[in-house]
Amino acid sequence: MRKRYSVLGMTVLCAITIGYDVMNSSAQSPTLFKDTYQHWAESSIQNAVQKKYVDGYEDGTFKPDVPISRAEFIKMLAMAMGEKVNKIEGDGWFQPYVDRLKSQGIIPAEFPERYNEPLQRFEMSILSVRSVDKTLKGSMVDSTKMGLIHGVSRTDLDVYGTSTRAQAITIIERILATKNGENLQVDKYAASAAEIAATGSNVGTMLGLKAREVGTEWPYGTGVTVKLNQLIIADPSDPDDPYMKLINMDSWYRETDKNKNIVVLAYFTVTVSESGVNKYRELHPYQLLTLLDTTNQLLMNTEQLKRWIIFNKPQVQMGFVAFAGKKDLASKTIEFDILGKHTVIANK
Repeated sequence: MRKRYSVLGMTVLCAITIGYDVMNSSAQSPTLFKDTYQHWAESSIQNAVQKKYVDGYEDGTFKPDVPISRAEFIKMLAMAMGEKVNKIEGDGWFQPYVDRLKSQGIIPAEFPERYNEPLQRFEMSILSVRSVDKTLKGSMVDSTKMGLIHGVSRTDLDVYGTSTRAQAITIIERILATKNGENLQVDKYAASAAEIAATGSNVGTMLGLKAREVGTEWPYGTGVTVKLNQLIIADPSDPDDPYMKLINMDSWYRETDKNKNIVVLAYFTVTVSESGVNKYRELHPYQLLTLLDTTNQLLMNTEQLKRWIIFNKPQVQMGFVAFAGKKDLASKTIEFDILGKHTVIANK
């Protein structure tokens, strides 16, 4: 009986010891930082540290919300992709990583060389995209379409803003995922905003079309010109579409199906010079623009082109003219009568 109790005691003791070792190992395995507990990127930071492409500081902090420098991001990116360099000490510690990514064609010749300054978001876009596809320039249009860069809001890309160390890890993980063949979730609002900033239109993001007449200026008799500045597509079925907030929905016909229609917003500048002044001449939005195959013309909550422009003095009037149009037709081409002339402004 004594031997039996002895064996049982050893078993219990062994179990306790093994349990303690497992718990102790589990508690020690993550790299813990003083300032990452319950941070939104806590798990991503731990994952990145375990992958050994980033680490914390000697004081036990990670500083997740500190802006990341160009040098730091370039080093993290190189290490995350497994690039081998001969490390050096001193102020130029980052140079081997810079040289390596330049040799790989990831850092273009025009990239800023003030490496200790904060990395701007458009620069992060360049490095991110070219890490995946060196044939691309790395524009915000490229990076948002690939899902590498998201917006800071539904209409703001904060192109010249900075990113934190935690945000940098998020971007690098997206780069690695893309290189592994994964399809990233695309922030369609960011892609739309990037396309508008680059081309004046978001027809590519929203409908898969190409804008044709953005930037075109048409004469309207002597001394008056009309210029199309932007062509924006909004989705009335999307409650979060940022451009639908511009529309006065009291002007929306009840019988118009939001799921079967899109909203076309055309932003115009009407310029009346001295030679165009004539109190008997005028222009209404419906004279300026008529969307073919339209469902109904819409009023704006803000930024609407003046509804009755009298050419009684030199002036510049700017604003939107908006229509609802059938989605199935707009997915092929968008056609206007601009000042009475049939005009295709977007198509495949």
